Amino acid sequence: MDEGVSVKTDDLPPVAFTAGEEEISLSSEAMAGLWTLRFGMFGCRDDEMHGGVLHIEGDRMAGGDGHFIFHGRFTPMGSALDISVQVVRHAAGSAYEAVFGDSEPVSRLDYLAEAISPDLLEGRIRRAGLPDIRIVMRRFKPLLARSLLV
Repeated sequence: MDEGVSVKTDDLPPVAFTAGEEEISLSSEAMAGLWTLRFGMFGCRDDEMHGGVLHIEGDRMAGGDGHFIFHGRFTPMGSALDISVQVVRHAAGSAYEAVFGDSEPVSRLDYLAEAISPDLLEGRIRRAGLPDIRIVMRRFKPLLARSLLV
């Protein structure tokens, strides 16, 4: 490759596979958009999970919730995304729990999220000496027309 020439993630070949009858692509274009990011202990109900939103563009992702800001990158790996994010705690309050294993204001998380469908990925964060954390990413669906009524 010539010096000064960079490869954009849009130029990378798409990673596609079939899950049952459904073809799933983990290309930059297919992943682009808003996603919800939820995390919690394995075995907890979905309504007991915490999290916020995540915006994906190219190979970058950024988002947050009431306690954390997430920003980082992903790499398609077969039927999964290899994800590395910085997690910055911007709020604590008296009810703050050290979800990621420590109470440091900045943490780095590396995890693998398997594609279940084009709109759903699930994975785990391993924590030394602590139980794993479940991660769920769902594509944000536009609001229904009737929910826009005020």
